[in-house]
Amino acid sequence: MKKAFIFILTLVSMVSFGQKRKFRPLIWTQHDKNVDVVGLSLGAFPTNSRNSDHLNKTFGIRLETFPLSPLYFFAPKIPTIDSVHHKIYGINISTGTFEGIDVYGLSTTVFMNNIKKANGISLAGLTNSIAQANGIVVGFGGNGIEKGRGIMIGGLWGNYAKDFSGLQVSFENTIVEKGAGIQIGIFNTAKNFKGLQLGLWNKNQARSLPLINWN
Repeated sequence: MKKAFIFILTLVSMVSFGQKRKFRPLIWTQHDKNVDVVGLSLGAFPTNSRNSDHLNKTFGIRLETFPLSPLYFFAPKIPTIDSVHHKIYGINISTGTFEGIDVYGLSTTVFMNNIKKANGISLAGLTNSIAQANGIVVGFGGNGIEKGRGIMIGGLWGNYAKDFSGLQVSFENTIVEKGAGIQIGIFNTAKNFKGLQLGLWNKNQARSLPLINWN
C-alpha cells in the first residue's frame, strides 16, 4: 500500500511539472517561454537576456534571423556560456546563433555558430565557436572548440581547441591542453598530444619537426 501511494504521488508530481511546459505543434515562436515545438520554431534574436530561466525545445526545424549576425568578430574564440535555454533535436538554420543552445542533429549558419553543445554536424559560413562538439565541425573561416571529438575542418583562420580527439584539417591546427588523433595543415601545434602531425611545421610536447611528427 505504501509503495502504491508513493507511485501515485510520483505520477502526480510528474503531471504537475509537465503542465508547466507548453506543447506547440506545427509552427510556433521560439520567443515564448518553456515551450516544446514539434515542427517549425521561428525567431529573430537571441532569447537569453529576456527569459533567463526558460528552456525551450524544438523537435524539427528552428529558423532564426539575427540582424547583428555580421558582428561575429566580437564573439570569443571559445564561448563562455553558463546555461542552456534552447535544445534542438533536428535542424538549426540561422544567420548567426549566439546563445546557450544545444543542437542534436544539424546546425548551419551564414556567419557563426556560437553555442554550448553540438552533437552531429555543424556548418558555418565563417566560424564555429562551440563549448562542446561531437561529430563533424566545418567552418569556412575556422573553428574554436573547448572540448570535442570527431572531425574539425577549418579555413584560413585555422582550428583551435583546448581538448580534442580526432582529425583536424586546416591551414593551422592548435590544441592547447590535451589531444589525440591526426593533425593535417601547414602549421600544427599540440600539447599532451598522442598521434600524428602532417604539415610544413609540426610541434608537440616531444619535439618540433618539418613534414611529419608523432608521439
